[in-house]
Amino acid sequence: MATGWNHTRQRRVLFISYDYPDIGAAGVIRTYQLAKNLPALGWEPIILTAQPSQEESHEGLNGHRSLTTVTVAPPKLLAPFQASHWPPAITSIRPQRRDLLRRTVRSIGQWAIPDGKVSWLPAAVKGSLRIARDHDIDVCFSVSPRPTSHLVARRVARSLGVPWVADYALPWSDAHWLSKQPRFIRWLDQRLEGSVLNSAQRVTVAYRDIARTLGARYGAACEQKILVVPTGFDEELFDQELRPSGTRFTVVYPGNHFCEDGRDGSCFLRAVDEWVALEPDRKDSVRFVFIGKPDDELRRQREALIHPQVFSLEPLISHQSCIRAILSADACLVNTVGNRIPAKVYECMRAGKWILALTGQGSDLEALMRQYSRGISVPAADSVGIRRGLQLVFDRSRSQSSGPPPPARSLEVHSCRHSAALLAGVFEALLPPVRA
Repeated sequence: MATGWNHTRQRRVLFISYDYPDIGAAGVIRTYQLAKNLPALGWEPIILTAQPSQEESHEGLNGHRSLTTVTVAPPKLLAPFQASHWPPAITSIRPQRRDLLRRTVRSIGQWAIPDGKVSWLPAAVKGSLRIARDHDIDVCFSVSPRPTSHLVARRVARSLGVPWVADYALPWSDAHWLSKQPRFIRWLDQRLEGSVLNSAQRVTVAYRDIARTLGARYGAACEQKILVVPTGFDEELFDQELRPSGTRFTVVYPGNHFCEDGRDGSCFLRAVDEWVALEPDRKDSVRFVFIGKPDDELRRQREALIHPQVFSLEPLISHQSCIRAILSADACLVNTVGNRIPAKVYECMRAGKWILALTGQGSDLEALMRQYSRGISVPAADSVGIRRGLQLVFDRSRSQSSGPPPPARSLEVHSCRHSAALLAGVFEALLPPVRA
């Protein structure tokens, strides 16, 4: 008799994601897009989170489908608020004191192992086991940032006797915001990370450089567990194609932290200032829009320029609104720390926009831009190259001879639907086949 999967019930996967559905937190849109595509592949996701599940939060992501979420709030003790999410009492104090408090919180965060949310661990484990009493759980899937989620999943998977997959939207112990971590703390953090990777049955990562780093540090056994599952774009967001208005040449940066350490954002701003100065009328005909979390350094850098009026700083907006801004722009700008591939680049590609990528030669992002017919890569610290790249993007986006954008079907490999299929394949491979 033939063997195969028994589909008498839909299989269930427990997602453990501390920040879901807060779109301001790293990796949340990735988590949502993977989860929303899994039901069509035979998997029902149940999401355990520390955040309240509100309908507007899902709408802020992009969704019209409800996903089952269970909130287990963290204890207030030893769970300090994030520096990017200030309570009203904090936001009302003077900027100087707020900056001091921000630095203090960040300094404390350098000592937290694996992060400042580890006190959520006991409550999250109990909450997961309560979910398992009501629903048959086949696989655990934990999401980081917030590596505490991996510790929760390890305990839950052992208790339930089910396989467990750990997902990295961003690095854990190699996160750039931990660069000032004390050496002993870094050693402990890496030891903990190694034990987690040894325990997980599989590891998925958002881009290839994470896999290379983990494999080099923790050996071949770890490397064999890892699969790259890109974040990708959600095809549903591109049903209504918007075109540039044509009034001003608009470049959109749809991300956060443009001027943080390691991105050389100030070099780009100066290069734009110089490029605008080459043609007097450009100050009224071009616009660079930065969408995302408040970036104090970006604001300070802009005010020091000769032509600050060409830069517009917009607040963090819903996922749907961000896609509309990309569709309405003439071109997109992306940059990154190290050898990362920013998730927004996939959405800019699906929108068919010209993309100026600030990245080093030989990087994975540069390789991706070589595959994309409207991609241009320039080192982030190369002022001359940036000016040339800007002029190239400007000329080609205005030229009818530049050809049509790549067809959507050619980009399917970069869609979140394709990524969810990869993830479903990982889950299925961990379960023993049963007779139909």
